[in-house]
Amino acid sequence: MNRPSVLAGLLLAIALAAPGAQAQAPAPAAAPPPPPSSPSTAPALPLSDSLQGGAKQAYESARLLAQNSDLAGALAEFTEAYTLSKDARLLYNMAICEKGLHHYARMKSVLEQYLTEGGSSIPAENRAAVEEAVSAIKSLVAGILVTANESGAEVQLDGQTVGTTPMTSPLPVDLGHHHLTIKKAGFETEERTVDAPGGTQVQVVLALKAVRHFSQLTVTSDAAATIVVDGRSMAQGRFDGSLDPGPHHLSVTEQGKQPYGADVDLRDGETRTLQVSLEDEKHGGSAWPWILGGVAVAAGAAVGGYFLLKPQTQTAPVPPGTFGGVQFASWGR
Repeated sequence: MNRPSVLAGLLLAIALAAPGAQAQAPAPAAAPPPPPSSPSTAPALPLSDSLQGGAKQAYESARLLAQNSDLAGALAEFTEAYTLSKDARLLYNMAICEKGLHHYARMKSVLEQYLTEGGSSIPAENRAAVEEAVSAIKSLVAGILVTANESGAEVQLDGQTVGTTPMTSPLPVDLGHHHLTIKKAGFETEERTVDAPGGTQVQVVLALKAVRHFSQLTVTSDAAATIVVDGRSMAQGRFDGSLDPGPHHLSVTEQGKQPYGADVDLRDGETRTLQVSLEDEKHGGSAWPWILGGVAVAAGAAVGGYFLLKPQTQTAPVPPGTFGGVQFASWGR
């Protein structure tokens, strides 16, 4: 393959990717043309000559796979060659494979990485062509900016982990629908389906809620006993249920029995069992006689007072200065 045709093939691939164009797999990619010779700069060696060891083997495998239209396999091998060699020219080939797989957002990201890492080694005409391709593909790419109320949460996009919160830059995605998942230990997992139109940036705000860990309380007592928790009658004889962690007031009552009451502070996720045995109600043996005796004594005093203070029957005229046999004069002494 002629190397100068690669950039032309890239631009053609971009054009075919535009809406309404006929889909077509790109031709197998080779390295971009080396920079032109100058008196002080020697021409760069082709990748097949400059790569060594495992990187060269992966590169040759990638070329063979690309010629057989296995772009996913070729991408994996080109990526392996890049990982081993860090030769920026391999990023260009990876971008061609991404386009053929309709991964437009990844293609754009890889081309931008190629421009950055290639730097001054990329000939001016090649750089201009790649920049034009990056601009042309913008209508097929969108961005999703994720904002969450918790830091350190894992963000997954279409099943792949893409970072943790807070995220300061939008996630590049192909236009269309995407599945967003955010998770953090101790919080409920939040999921969202996001529609990302091409050429736009969508902001998604997610609020993680702390997981509620219930506590388990079991209370057993007499079969006829009523078990009340926080003022609510919960069961007869036995209560076995989940409660929020924290303080709760428990009472157990039964007719003819002394009531039981207690404050129970449950820890997060704790399981606690209480056996409550109610005692018979006490009537206080000597209390009733004392009360009856008191009534009798009081009644006797009232009767005695009545006869003591009752005026005596007088058959003779009452002498002056007396009232019912009581001398008024005696009060003034």
